[in-house]
Amino acid sequence: MNYSVILGCILDIGAGLIRSGAETHRVEDSLYRLCGAYHFENCNIWVVPSNIQATVTDPDGKTETQIRHIRRVGMNFDRLDRLNDLSRRCCSSPPNETELAAELQKAMNTAPSKLWISAFAALMAGVSFGVFFNCDSSDALVAAFASLLITVLGRFFGRRESNPLILNFIIASLAEFFILLCVHFGFGHHTGYITVGVVMLLISALGTTNGVRDLVHLDTLSGVMNISASFTGAVGIALGIALPLIVLPGYGTNEPLALNPSVPAALISCVTGCAGFAVWFHTKKIPHVLTCAFGAAVIWGVYLATAALTGDIYCAALIASVACSLLAMLMARVNKAPVTIFRTICIFPLIPGASLYYMMYGIIMRDGSLASSMGLSLFLTCFCIVLGFLAVEAVSGFFKKVHSSNLEQ
Repeated sequence: MNYSVILGCILDIGAGLIRSGAETHRVEDSLYRLCGAYHFENCNIWVVPSNIQATVTDPDGKTETQIRHIRRVGMNFDRLDRLNDLSRRCCSSPPNETELAAELQKAMNTAPSKLWISAFAALMAGVSFGVFFNCDSSDALVAAFASLLITVLGRFFGRRESNPLILNFIIASLAEFFILLCVHFGFGHHTGYITVGVVMLLISALGTTNGVRDLVHLDTLSGVMNISASFTGAVGIALGIALPLIVLPGYGTNEPLALNPSVPAALISCVTGCAGFAVWFHTKKIPHVLTCAFGAAVIWGVYLATAALTGDIYCAALIASVACSLLAMLMARVNKAPVTIFRTICIFPLIPGASLYYMMYGIIMRDGSLASSMGLSLFLTCFCIVLGFLAVEAVSGFFKKVHSSNLEQ
């Protein structure tokens, strides 16, 4: 075998996983497993969101180092699933370098969803979460057009700009201008409800969650980079929302933050919205989409039940995030797919996009009470979600170590 080519393919698999939205520590674990399957020795692999380095000794006794620089990271769950499946097959039955290169090329050449599919997914997600956040019929129509606008803007600017702060700022500001003008001219009624629904298309909790998890695993640089990227993306959204509110003072509406009072309507909108997000992130397998939608319904039900029993929304967010992580692990095992797909989609109903919008509205309107209360809510909700994920991660890691030690004995 040409082990130099094989090592290159292994690193290309890792780079593809990161570009598709995989967590850093899972990519590193996959690369170590792949190197072990091909009997590389003295493996030293280092993975951060922008770089992969590996130094190994092949079965012929030759030591080699290869590096991959990763410039652009996004969400493509179809490619993530294919690369994860390829990694599993290679670990169980390693192909030669020619077959591995061909399989890798096949997995990487998966085309992104067509524009009309992404537009339909955005419409489902934006309108559904608009209804989730109490939009009326007029607001839902504005949310539909705003979601389509975000889709077109994302496709156009996403090819030209990789900085999440700049990209999110441009898209969020143009979408917010559109929403403000629609409400001002009577096409909608509640600026806040519409914005909170459609801005969810730009938000992902994955970066912060992965970053905190990396810090706990002492992968300091990777953790800081993940958190930094997530934070800059959130700042871009916040600034993009703030600019139209400054330029068009008085166009915004200060309706109180509220979810849809109808539990069935909120549940249905949650399910359809998360199904839309699954497709938005290029999930092409229908069973995966349906599983994500089912999981979102369960997580939202757990949140509502816990909130009703305890009267504490932050305790409810913590318990629901624990349930989300456990359910995602189960769904990943059943579907033989990466847990990232299910955990990312199912947690969307808990993401505090509304707190982000109202915090920025309070800052622009110089309403210190609103800004501080929403900022605190934003921080505490994110903290509870991350804490819930970490709790499951810690317990799962402990039992894996116990199981491994028992097998060794």
